Amino acid sequence: MPLPRQCFSRWTIISVVAIFIIVTVTVTCATYFTLAKKKHHAFDWTTVMSSRGDVIPDFSFAGYHNSAIILPNIAAPNITVSFNNSVDVRPAIQAAIDSIASSGGGSVILPAGKWSMTAGLSLSSNVVVTGSAGGKTVLSLSEKPSVPVFTLGSSNTVKPKYGFRSNITNDYVPIGSSSVEVVNSSGFAVDQLVYVSRIATESWIEANGMSNLVRDGASQTWIPENKRFMTPNQISGVYGNNITLKIPLTDNIELDYLQPELIVYTPPESNSEMGIRDLSIEVPGTCSGAPLTDKTCNSAAVRFPSWTVDSWASGLTLKGFNKFFQIDQDASRITIQNTSMNRDKDISGSALPFDIMIQGSQVLVQDCEQVGISSARCFSVATGSLTPGPNAVLRHKTQSDSQTIYPHQRWAQGLLVEDTSVATYFVNRNIKGTGQGWSINGGVGWNIDGYCEFESPPTGINWCIGCGEIGNEPKGNGTLLETGKRVEPQSLFQAQLQNRGVYRYDGEES
Repeated sequence: MPLPRQCFSRWTIISVVAIFIIVTVTVTCATYFTLAKKKHHAFDWTTVMSSRGDVIPDFSFAGYHNSAIILPNIAAPNITVSFNNSVDVRPAIQAAIDSIASSGGGSVILPAGKWSMTAGLSLSSNVVVTGSAGGKTVLSLSEKPSVPVFTLGSSNTVKPKYGFRSNITNDYVPIGSSSVEVVNSSGFAVDQLVYVSRIATESWIEANGMSNLVRDGASQTWIPENKRFMTPNQISGVYGNNITLKIPLTDNIELDYLQPELIVYTPPESNSEMGIRDLSIEVPGTCSGAPLTDKTCNSAAVRFPSWTVDSWASGLTLKGFNKFFQIDQDASRITIQNTSMNRDKDISGSALPFDIMIQGSQVLVQDCEQVGISSARCFSVATGSLTPGPNAVLRHKTQSDSQTIYPHQRWAQGLLVEDTSVATYFVNRNIKGTGQGWSINGGVGWNIDGYCEFESPPTGINWCIGCGEIGNEPKGNGTLLETGKRVEPQSLFQAQLQNRGVYRYDGEES
């Protein structure tokens, strides 16, 4: 009897050990393949180059002061506003804004509580409006917003003054280049503001397949022939007839197609150093889902008008708007961060609203999210017609693939989308809308986990690097690299910033 018990015990031990080994190997393999799928692969972004010499644009110039410094803290002096149960607190807030502006600038501090107000506040240079942290200051609109709730700057429609100009002579200037050759450099000088100008010629429009757009039997115009589109920049060096630019180009230049010029300009009076922080703003009864033709419900919660520079919004909680942010043409060096947007009703029809509409340049949107209902369709971040780069969207979140990051129309240039699972489209919109056609050139997707389509126009290029997952690969004829795996550096934006000698640390806001 002792022998069978001994044998049984030995075989029991062997069986247990075998089972343990099998389970361990199974778990280890499963863990390995899971980690392998998520593993970051080292990737040298500086070596990416097209056959024509196009390289990845430098997006790190997007944001407040080109992201060279962090957002400021509450400035002194400051005014703390007392509302005294007012029916509409807007006049009291505006009076405080005007008072602090007249003294040279500072902060307007709004107390905690829920306060009724009408839209239409306007900030001027060197003024910051801030509430209590954690969304404890709630501004509740008593009427639908037929004008923006906050406008940072004046609605300046004055055109810039143009100065010296000279034709660019390079046969081809690739995306990412920092210099151009000109016919005559005698009127150019370091630190001058310049436009890199191109003209949409008939041959360029035809080369991009946009000359014969027809919808429902009617002809459409993508970009009007001889339309001039201009990208702002600044001269950093003049060496004979070679001009070096501060910001590398986000669009290519072809001499045969685009009649390129470099044009000095002087901007009209601008507004700068404005910000809003730690506020909740809501529309009771909601404007979300309103038709885009409804003029009472389609103004933005926050607007950065033309010629607003070096300004920002941070830590906002916005609910019930049909448009949350609007950044106009010629606004630049703008940061929007750490903000939630609640779109609480879907729109009927096919014309979709925008959470964030970018028409300016050097705009940084980071750590923002759409927290409304998943069925509320929208362009969560979009660019407009001929929007100049660089612009960047980092770590954006939405509730579903019905809320997209989507350059909307007509050859925007230089948009980075990175570290997101939001459905992203850099594509030819062809006859959609009024003939929106090729919507983006010089765009980059970086470490995108969600659904994405990346297409390159015939005369340009868009990249998607570290995009998609196994079984959910990116689609399109764009330049797709390291598909199905994440790459290092995790943030292209951060790597490019460090390449400029600017460093960020954990817990530090941009």
